[in-house]
Amino acid sequence: MVKVIASDMDGTFLNDQGTFDEQQFQQQLDQLGDKGMHFISASSNQYQHLLGLFKNVHGPISYVCNNGALVIDERGVIIHEEIIDHLVLKKALDWILSEPSFAGAEVVLVGRNGTYCNLPENSDRFQASKYFYENMQSMADLRLVFDSIYKLDITWEEGGVLKRQDEFNHKFSGQLNAISSGMNGLDVMVDGTDKLTGIEMLLQSWGLTLDDVAAFGDNGNDFEMVNAAGEGYAMKNSAADLLQKVEQVTAYSNNEQGVQRKIADYLS
Repeated sequence: MVKVIASDMDGTFLNDQGTFDEQQFQQQLDQLGDKGMHFISASSNQYQHLLGLFKNVHGPISYVCNNGALVIDERGVIIHEEIIDHLVLKKALDWILSEPSFAGAEVVLVGRNGTYCNLPENSDRFQASKYFYENMQSMADLRLVFDSIYKLDITWEEGGVLKRQDEFNHKFSGQLNAISSGMNGLDVMVDGTDKLTGIEMLLQSWGLTLDDVAAFGDNGNDFEMVNAAGEGYAMKNSAADLLQKVEQVTAYSNNEQGVQRKIADYLS
């Protein structure tokens, strides 16, 4: 029996306008609480952005942020942080900024106290990124950032992400791991960190197992949690590489409230 719903946000729980049916979800969250069930927002996004998405909803939500590098339980308590070693971070930035195949990359460092980007503040891409990241600062040299960093977000205006992912992971094997995040992007965390590791920490605190979880995602960075969950679903609108690897696919897309429809099924 499903006791935990774990859902990615963009392209999964949220429609393409970045919204969801707040009124229905408020009722669902109340019912989940009454039944002793849990809801996890499992996302590559930072905590502040996720809180903003649910600002009109009241009730217990746990957050697996930055693809598992920051885990916050229903009480708002940080139960895990995975910080990138500063020397490893500097080495990675040196490589990214000098590697020809990574030319033109927008790099965002997601930290404990802020977010930092290598694009000028007046650029269109900087302005677009501000939707996802609170208090983003433009930095001439990201190697001068001394915050504790959870994640690197690397994006390009054009595709070819999977080849770059392989190249990066070969170079930094055992230290850092890059996974595709959609939107021509790679998310880079400490090796061994992903949404699944964050979910497992929450389950441990609740005395539950992965068999109790229904998980939903639409991209490469969702594979581990979807694959390990008792019931794991790729969204109907998922990226092709995820659809190839996941057996169960939702009947409805993110624009048809696919996840909220499944929650309704679990609550009926």
